[in-house]
Amino acid sequence: MSRRYGAPVSVPIRPATSILVVDDRPDLEVLIGRRRPGSVFVGGMIVFPGGGVDPVDHTPEARERVPVGQVPGLDAIEAAAILHAGVRETEEEVGLDLAGPGPVDPADFPHVGRWITPVPSPRRYDTHFFLGRYRGGEVVADQIELVEVWWERPRATLERIETGDLEAIKPTIELLRSLSAYRTVAEAFAGTGIGGGTRHENGWTSF
Repeated sequence: MSRRYGAPVSVPIRPATSILVVDDRPDLEVLIGRRRPGSVFVGGMIVFPGGGVDPVDHTPEARERVPVGQVPGLDAIEAAAILHAGVRETEEEVGLDLAGPGPVDPADFPHVGRWITPVPSPRRYDTHFFLGRYRGGEVVADQIELVEVWWERPRATLERIETGDLEAIKPTIELLRSLSAYRTVAEAFAGTGIGGGTRHENGWTSF
């Protein structure tokens, strides 16, 4: 919560989504991006591709590509808009089309977590996280939201965070910890159906 002229001003919470893109190289690696330094939100930190849910994610064209989604506590249409946003933002930020022309099968993008930005923060997001397979294509940072993007084993990324080589917020760290338990993409996807995960004050992971 921020203040203006001595009165508290609420920071609105915006719906958002992010996709953990994984590939066997030959061990499981995840696509990591570095946010543009100076960004209002998590500037210079590492993130997974993603962003806010926009009106375009609710259009008939979006429904043709992603007819339904699977998100705990949400109906299939609302979940579809959230998943579409993740697919769209991934293509915009790193150049990867994870879905093709559609229709998307929600089973290809299992929901793996939800985190809400705590206060105080200049921007707050209610972010849903999905797991998605790399389906080919060149990875290129858009140089607008992300200035760098690379593949890395989750455990190696965690080690770099611990040494101070990389910076990340808690949701990113917790999802990396979940991924680090798996050796292959197939194992990670199988893990999403087992349950478990961890719960924290501002969010949770489910695999």
